[in-house]
This record gives sequence, C-alpha cells and structure tokens, in this order.
Amino acid sequence: MRVYVMTSDRYLHMLRPFGFLFNKYWSADQEVIVCGFTPPPFSLPPNFRFMSLGRFEDYPINRWSDALIRLLLLIPDEVFGLMFEDYLITRPVHMDAIRMLYDYMVQFKYVLKMDLITDRRFAAGVVPYGHCGYLPLVKSDYNSPYHMSMMAGLWNRNLMGRFVIPNETPWDLEITGTTRVAAAKDSVIVLGTETWTDNRYECPLHHTLAHRGGDPGKLLLDELNPADVEEMIQLGYIKSQS
Repeated sequence: MRVYVMTSDRYLHMLRPFGFLFNKYWSADQEVIVCGFTPPPFSLPPNFRFMSLGRFEDYPINRWSDALIRLLLLIPDEVFGLMFEDYLITRPVHMDAIRMLYDYMVQFKYVLKMDLITDRRFAAGVVPYGHCGYLPLVKSDYNSPYHMSMMAGLWNRNLMGRFVIPNETPWDLEITGTTRVAAAKDSVIVLGTETWTDNRYECPLHHTLAHRGGDPGKLLLDELNPADVEEMIQLGYIKSQS
C-alpha cells in the first residue's frame, strides 16, 4: 500500500513537520508519494518521494479537482491512502488495522472510501456494517453528509474517478461530490470503523488539521504532544508559536 500526500506550493513548508510525525507515529518504512507542483527546496525523508502534477499556476483553487484527476490518472494503485500535508499525526498509528482495511477494500471493490479517522463514526445517519477482522464497521447512509470528505482515508482509485469532476474546489468536491455518491445508492459505499477502548473511541489514525484557519503562516498545534512541538522547533521544521 502506498500513501499519497497532496500539497501545493503555498504549503511545501508543512512537509517537514508532516514527515517528522508520519515517520515517528506511522513508519519510516511506509512508502509515501508527495503530489504537488514545484518540488520542495529541501530533502524529504528517505521513504518519501515527490511527484509533480504540473505547474502550480495551472491549478488555481477553483481547479483543485483537476489536480486530483491528474493524480488518479498517474497512479497505478487500485487502493491507496490519501492525506494532505497539514494532517499532522498525533499518536501511534494502528498499522495492523490499516492493513486489514486495505485488504478489505482490495477484496470488496464496491467500497469507495474507508475512513481512517472519526469522520464516519460521528457523522449523522451511519449504520453498523459487519466487521473487518476485529474492527466493527459503520456505513454511511444515503443521507449522511460528506461521503466525499477529504479527511485521511483509503480510496478505490477507479470508483473515486467516477465522482471527481473538473473545476471544483476541495470544498465543492466534498459537498457536491457527496450528492453524486448518494445518487449512486448501493453501487458504492463509504465505510468507517467503530472501536471503543477504555471509554474512548479508538480509530486507526489520529491527526490534527494544522491549518484549520486557512492561514499558511499560522499553525494550530494544540493537539500535538508538546515534546514533538519542541523537537520540531529545535530541528527548524516549525517556528515557535509563542
């Protein structure tokens, strides 16, 4: 399984903290392909490589979906992980769970997306949907919001290509793309997991959105381990937020 990380020229600086936390909490052996436009002016970790989707100026925000379409045409993977450069992992990843979910999607080719975080578990209108190994699954109902949420997940490349159209922003894709998925009924489904440990919900992957405010110069790091923040400051990967 490969993980693809979408970025843009404005957010290349996030690849350093992303890579640091990814390799600490996921694995330095996991293959990661960074998909952007201009290569970063610094070295990526050994398990990361950069793939250009074209010229940054050819993909303004209202053509963001065109870059995703380009990615889907370039990659060979039937099932792949998709993240963004500001999805900073906050704790150890359950790699065995992700591997089981990946194998499940390879077997059941009608699964469009497998949510790896809490997106599906806490969405309105989800229903139980059997198990994947020891993991209870939940399914998005037709009326559930954000079937096409870009939160971290595993995707079926061919199915995803059915619902991504040109000339959409990421937010357009999440909203209008959800309408397109809902209209497909049971020909495709979106799944997530439901596991409780010590009275808390435990998902395969926990990450924070470092740029929830939309300002590339401002990071939201309150969900990170303070020791990780301090180490990244010492490494020069991020600036002190004080």
